[in-house]
Amino acid sequence: MRRRSEPRRLLEEPRRFLSQDQCEALAQRAMRFATGGGDTALYIDTWWSGEMRWGRNRVTLGSDRRNNQLTIRRSIHEAAASVRTNQIDDVSIQSAIQAAERALAYHPTSPEDIKDPAVHFDYLSPAIWSDRTFALGASERAAAARALIEPAEQAGMLSAGYIEVRGAGRALIRSNGEPLYAPYTQAQCSMTVRDPQGTGSGWAGLSSYDWGRIDGAALAQRALQKCLASRNPVGIEPGRYTVILEPQAVHDLVQYVVRNFDLRDIAEGGVHPFALRRDFSKLGLKVADSRVTISHDPMHPDLGVVPFTPSGEPVRPVTWIDHGVLTTLAYNREYALTKLYDNLGYPNTLSYQMSGGETSVEEMIATTKRGLLVTRFSNVSYVDPVSLLLTGVTRDGLWLIENGKISKAVKNLRFTESPLFVLNSIEQLGRPERVFSPGVPAIVPPLKVKDFSFTALIDAI
Repeated sequence: MRRRSEPRRLLEEPRRFLSQDQCEALAQRAMRFATGGGDTALYIDTWWSGEMRWGRNRVTLGSDRRNNQLTIRRSIHEAAASVRTNQIDDVSIQSAIQAAERALAYHPTSPEDIKDPAVHFDYLSPAIWSDRTFALGASERAAAARALIEPAEQAGMLSAGYIEVRGAGRALIRSNGEPLYAPYTQAQCSMTVRDPQGTGSGWAGLSSYDWGRIDGAALAQRALQKCLASRNPVGIEPGRYTVILEPQAVHDLVQYVVRNFDLRDIAEGGVHPFALRRDFSKLGLKVADSRVTISHDPMHPDLGVVPFTPSGEPVRPVTWIDHGVLTTLAYNREYALTKLYDNLGYPNTLSYQMSGGETSVEEMIATTKRGLLVTRFSNVSYVDPVSLLLTGVTRDGLWLIENGKISKAVKNLRFTESPLFVLNSIEQLGRPERVFSPGVPAIVPPLKVKDFSFTALIDAI
């Protein structure tokens, strides 16, 4: 794949990150320093980032940063080694290649060294570039931040948050293959609003490749309203509750399921959330509610990712869980060649879409006799990776529901629960929507779940 359709704005000078031509020229310089034959591959991440941060309603930081990260991989006589550097001058590149060559004796063959049978990969062209994102300069970011701050300031509240936009290029250039290059953009906005007395907190955030898809006014109002509604919370006893999880809270849990779609050979080793027993995974078995489908289509307008992996394999559409049944797990090309007699692996990009339903959050609340409405989770970590048991805390808005209505704000709680239990305890599903997940797009629905386990009261907003 050789792409020459760079966005027009990339042609403007000065360049904020390396173009395809510059990446290829860099690779040619590097390959001249290689000695002893073999193959050389360069994986290049080159980016520019502009951000704006604020706290207590005042801008505290505005910055423009740029960097290049170069991974050089040398392969000679079935041995391979890699070295990483962010310096792209001749001396640094030569030193990195020499370091990789010295390490070759200690590195056995890896999956990327498999070359047979020969194959030509076809690559998708997902929507991952936005001129509007790339054009958002410091003055525009400052104006956007001011617009986000104003509603909270007018209401006498305090806000903090950040805006970040990024333009980048990712390249894979090999001595024995065609060059790959993909330019992309990312945009994100996240903000928290708190009352001056420290008794209420609200949050809202969203990410996309396109700044135009982020509605700053809606985020500012959502964070403010949640702050006002969460003031003066009361304590309740921990225990098992029916919970209504807003989409961000669902993503905070389900992303750990998606991370464990990697790798199939590990699951077959017997110590993995999707391991059935030694040498057998749970492929083909029901692991979630039959209404749950988790998939990824890079061509979805909100789920685009760079269409190739660091080893040059194409990213393809995949369905991990189909109506509750685990249908596949990720695997690399080595596994495909040796176990499946196929020529192509299935990578896990961590980007995903989860199926939903038609029930609104308001309808979920109306049908709940007693439960909790959760905005999001924070500080999530593993208790037991094998069973996917997690712990974390609620943040930025937790409310008690009684007899179909929100009755009061409550203090935050610590949970100890497995997202697989959550996916098997669903009562209702809402419409999926984009959530805050920078760099790995996700679309998830709100859920109403029974018997969610809260284990301790947290005295913090």
